[in-house]
Amino acid sequence: MRAYPECVPCLINQGLNAVKRLGLGKEKERRIVTEILKFMASFERIDKSPAYYAYYIQRIVMEVAGTEDPFREQKRTANRKALEVLPELESMISSHPDPLAFALKISAIGNYIDFAVRDEVNVEEDIRSMLGEEAAVWDYGVFKEKLKDARSVLLIGDNAGEVALDKLLVKVLLDRGLKVTYAVRGRPILNDATLEDAEEVSMTELCEVIDNGSDKVGTWLEDCSERFREVFYCSDLVISKGQANFETLSSADRGLFFLLVAKCDPIAGETGGSKGKVVFKYKEKPGT
Repeated sequence: MRAYPECVPCLINQGLNAVKRLGLGKEKERRIVTEILKFMASFERIDKSPAYYAYYIQRIVMEVAGTEDPFREQKRTANRKALEVLPELESMISSHPDPLAFALKISAIGNYIDFAVRDEVNVEEDIRSMLGEEAAVWDYGVFKEKLKDARSVLLIGDNAGEVALDKLLVKVLLDRGLKVTYAVRGRPILNDATLEDAEEVSMTELCEVIDNGSDKVGTWLEDCSERFREVFYCSDLVISKGQANFETLSSADRGLFFLLVAKCDPIAGETGGSKGKVVFKYKEKPGT
């Protein structure tokens, strides 16, 4: 996916919001905005994925913040708050007539909620509210059909916090006799989940967890480890979570499912969805 013109102010705001959440002060805010503007102005054309620009903007944030993992404490908070609501969701899924559909929707909603700035009550209210809404794109029938012949599933995770809710989906898939591999980032970037987060929420006790060997925003296959690429191409099914993974894998040379909530108009348009709505979209392998 190529960046849209409206992605540019969003990318700048993403960097600025990072500084504000980290409490680095006005002087560093000004410095970061200046460096971001210089970076964006260095391109004659904005024709790469939004995730490409986001990565280098976050590297600027890391440099000014003086740390390789500026969101570490926010990620710990997100994981803790997500784990607090997990028992209630586990109770709901146990009595649901279609646990797989429920788990997929919960996983998507987890991608939308910013656990680090929400309290437990608000998180539960947000989840219940979104559960009552219809998905904008719901290729569930395609997924169930492909599950019939599948033996292995790769679930590419996205953020801290939501990694805890992804456990519901992993458990349902395991109960169906599938081998599940869960993938996280190789090194810290933004609030994306790493192996540390997977261990913190006990995902590593459920299934095999691998990192992709990369610190890029999204999943840049050319930058990922050989092990990750092997699992990516050899798994019968791949579920990719979040916008950045969609931005970087939408042209991947294999069929895969995208699971997310569209947070902006460009993503809504690219997925055929609606802003603020769940998207579960299947992308065919090119040429099929």
